[in-house]
Amino acid sequence: MSIHHSILLRYHEVALKGGNRRWFEDRLTLNACKLIRRALGRDTSIEIKRYHGRITLETQWNMQTQAALERVFGLSSFSPMRRVTTDKVAILEAALSAVEQFVHTHKKVPTSFRVKTRRSDKAFSETSMELDRFFGSAIHDAFPEMKVDLVHPELHVGIEIHFKDSFIWTEKFAGPGGLPVGTNSHLLCLMSGGLDSPVAAIQALRRGATAHFIHFYGTPFVGQEALEKVEDLVALVNRYQPDPQPLFVVPFGKIQERIALVTQPKVRTILYRRMMVRIANRLAEKLKIQALITGESLGQVASQTLENLAIINEVSSIPILRPLITYDKDEIIEQAQRWGTYETSIQPALDCCTLFADRHPILKASQGLVQDQESRFPVDEIVQQALEETSSHKVFEKTARE
Repeated sequence: MSIHHSILLRYHEVALKGGNRRWFEDRLTLNACKLIRRALGRDTSIEIKRYHGRITLETQWNMQTQAALERVFGLSSFSPMRRVTTDKVAILEAALSAVEQFVHTHKKVPTSFRVKTRRSDKAFSETSMELDRFFGSAIHDAFPEMKVDLVHPELHVGIEIHFKDSFIWTEKFAGPGGLPVGTNSHLLCLMSGGLDSPVAAIQALRRGATAHFIHFYGTPFVGQEALEKVEDLVALVNRYQPDPQPLFVVPFGKIQERIALVTQPKVRTILYRRMMVRIANRLAEKLKIQALITGESLGQVASQTLENLAIINEVSSIPILRPLITYDKDEIIEQAQRWGTYETSIQPALDCCTLFADRHPILKASQGLVQDQESRFPVDEIVQQALEETSSHKVFEKTARE
């Protein structure tokens, strides 16, 4: 019996795309291949095959492959499989071998199991239920301590039958869901060193967007560790997109100081945010990006009241997306833990948002007040200077820092 190893890719939302489904499938497959090769090496051999609505990858299977696929948005689940010639004896031998491997991996015999056969082609005259009983009976004879449980089995033996090749799997790993990265537009994410913005960026990736990054660095009033923390967060987010994007760093400390010297303390945070949005708009225009994305949550801090968000929106010529707008802090923490950004986000480091900040900032800034305060400094000149001093940082892989 000749056994080859494949990986079955399953998807849910992509299957609902009607006439565009093939395009989404192609992007999903491309992303999976890119992330696997980033994990295993660019020369890793991967062969893509399609079987009646099923996508399989023929490549090596290990922990790195599993970890890479767990970051492929668009996948609902995936399974390493054994591929054999469509012959009942060959399928049965492969199924028994797969159960033995399951027992060896988990170091115990499952208490219960079920067999679920799926026939994409009618290679055999028997129905799927009849094949379930045939294979299930043989497995039970080989492992009599396992009982059949069709509702909550500890071991699920999946068998996919096609005319030429058939597949057997016993493990099913959850994917992150959503849509494949690259099936939606490009976004520019305003990245701080906190919990919120990395989660917002990953939520956008999960909806098919490609995320670019901009950080307003409070130099010279904050240390290098603040920038390193943001670089680490961007590297973590980049693990979820097949083509990692650079981080654009804007020196912002002196700009904040310049604004603080001539404006009222209670409105400074709003002025800083409006300046960030203006600069981000100009960079987005240069990069041909259609929207900004932030980690703001309604009412979380003074600058995020509805009135203040509206004042900030005024200076943007492109949409500002806020995926976390209704999230509370516990929900954001839960998502940060899910995506693996939490431990880095909670590391101590000063952020530019705290520079020259007032203890009692305004909750409902008026357009008249903001315009009066902005008349006290040269807005366009500052924006242009900031763009000229912006640098691009490649932060594709996370580096452990002491």
